[in-house]
Amino acid sequence: MTGVVGRSAETLTGALRAVFAAERIADADGFLQRRDPRVSLCAITALALAVVITRTLVVVLCFAVLTVALARLSAVPLRRLVARAAVVPLVSALVVLPQAVLMPGDALLRIAGLTVTDAGIAYVVFFALRVGVGVALLSLLVVTTPFSAVVAAMRDLYVPVALVWVIAVTYRYLFLFFDELQRLVLARNSRTTGRGGPREGWRDARRLAGTFLLRALDRGERVGRGMRARGGARPPSPYRRSRHVDAADYALLALAAVAVVASGVIRWSP
Repeated sequence: MTGVVGRSAETLTGALRAVFAAERIADADGFLQRRDPRVSLCAITALALAVVITRTLVVVLCFAVLTVALARLSAVPLRRLVARAAVVPLVSALVVLPQAVLMPGDALLRIAGLTVTDAGIAYVVFFALRVGVGVALLSLLVVTTPFSAVVAAMRDLYVPVALVWVIAVTYRYLFLFFDELQRLVLARNSRTTGRGGPREGWRDARRLAGTFLLRALDRGERVGRGMRARGGARPPSPYRRSRHVDAADYALLALAAVAVVASGVIRWSP
């Protein structure tokens, strides 16, 4: 496939593979790598919750500094962490961008009869920053803890089995579906000569979407039958790593608890 649609499909495939292929960092000797997976899951989730409930820029910046500190202590490259966490806040900023002209405030500039206010711009920037810090915290959990350990921690914390199933199957077979998309794009490119216009690109995109949907459904049926043939009716039982909760684990949990309480107090205090 040629054109923007084909390049976008290839870029999306490579980006998603890179997002879920960060197991090497989990083998490093860092702070979060040495923590019990149950502690990491609870603490990072609590810190992300604290970021979500806050409404103060200073508090969000403090959480950003804490995220950078955890990344440095856990041997996570900041460039990779920023690259992983940048997509979601950018999309979130686009979603709330109309607030820049809808919220009342002092006018900054006028574009095509629309007035951009300072309060609207501040809201968009703050919203994107808050989402970015929360996603960066969750990315730290993903890159510093093996996925099997995360699933085992959810089982130990009595997360509903249905939710664990959905997360495990989605993670394990997302590669498979996007490999199928990559093969479809490669097959189309091998049968296409020259560069088509936008109309040809969108026509190819419609055909690709239909074929990919049918193949994804067929592959999902085969995956389900294979799982049932191998005892897939039982709950997922990933490999567990026997670790003991030490003083650093308790300190991380205490930090997360204090962060949640402080964020709640700052937000709802009169």
